[in-house]
Amino acid sequence: MSTTRRLPGLDAARTVAILGMFAAHIFPLYRIGPEGELQATATGLLASGRASVLFMVLAGVSLGLFTRSLARRGMGPGRRVLVILRRAAVITVLGMVIGPINEGIANILVHYGLLFAVLSVAHFLPGRVLAPLAGLWLLLAPVLWRPLAYRWQQDPLGHNPGFLDLSSPRLLLTDLAVTGYYPLLVWCGFGLLGLALSRLDLGRTSVAGWLFGAGTLLAAGSQLLGWALTGPLANQISRATGWPSESVTVAMQVGRAPGGRIDSFLSSGHYLWLPSPHSTSLVNTVHAAACAVALLGLLLLLTDRLGYLGKLISAAGRAPLTLYAGHLLLLPILQEVAEPVTIWWILCAIVLVTALILERTGRSAPLEAGVAYLSGARPTPG
Repeated sequence: MSTTRRLPGLDAARTVAILGMFAAHIFPLYRIGPEGELQATATGLLASGRASVLFMVLAGVSLGLFTRSLARRGMGPGRRVLVILRRAAVITVLGMVIGPINEGIANILVHYGLLFAVLSVAHFLPGRVLAPLAGLWLLLAPVLWRPLAYRWQQDPLGHNPGFLDLSSPRLLLTDLAVTGYYPLLVWCGFGLLGLALSRLDLGRTSVAGWLFGAGTLLAAGSQLLGWALTGPLANQISRATGWPSESVTVAMQVGRAPGGRIDSFLSSGHYLWLPSPHSTSLVNTVHAAACAVALLGLLLLLTDRLGYLGKLISAAGRAPLTLYAGHLLLLPILQEVAEPVTIWWILCAIVLVTALILERTGRSAPLEAGVAYLSGARPTPG
């Protein structure tokens, strides 16, 4: 596979992931309907849980392409690992600095950085090993995660990881691996999946079409399976959580309801079949991973065909770290003075301006350039 040029569809997928997380952080996931009934919103149905998983899968894809570009430049295995570990450290530190500033959002940057550290060794594995490893991880990790999460759910960190949490290392590690919003015990599987995808010839139309078709079928099938297996259990879940049935239905659709998430049902083995976003259930883990694969395939097919619009969408995807960190810092300010719709359009305008600048100059965004410098590697085509 040739990776001498960037893959516009990959960059566009990053833009979609960023916009999806923006939406999930700005708009409500559920609302009260005209007759007083609880309803899922479009944001909850489309973006909740899927955008962040897409972000992690794309991290694996990008890492695979990045390390191959380093190898082509003559960088040895040990040096490549060092570059990745430095990159992981910089992003993790950035996440621990920013996280406490905005506790209203579950900051993914610490987990994102640590994912790179985990993948620093895995990137040496060939594709024929990575693909089954990623599949087994995504199937088995939720099964191992559930009893651990049930055992430790009463002792959560309760906030974004920060430097003060280093004084409680056991609690911090438990949160990062199991009880947090992005438990790495399971979420490393998304990175491995992305790493496996990077071994494919993503520039070929047939490969992109295969990813879109297979991902779509698996996403639809897993979601239907989850609803078929857990829909009849709504009353049982209602008793376990103490919620009315409509709250249970909404939580299964968008991941949460007025009472929170369906953590009270963790004691039951049926939890594995919940289709709920961010539940870390087996069904949702497979579904979210399949959605990421399908969307990546679709954008690999379409982005080049969108002309200048495709170039702008792709250009914004070269600044995922800058845009994500920036919105974490801006949101607390904007939420004091503006309505969600206004905030959405302000952030979209920032994304557009960023895209215009990067597309015209061809340069890296500020945080991406800083991470590349501190990690010891110049930005390379991805």
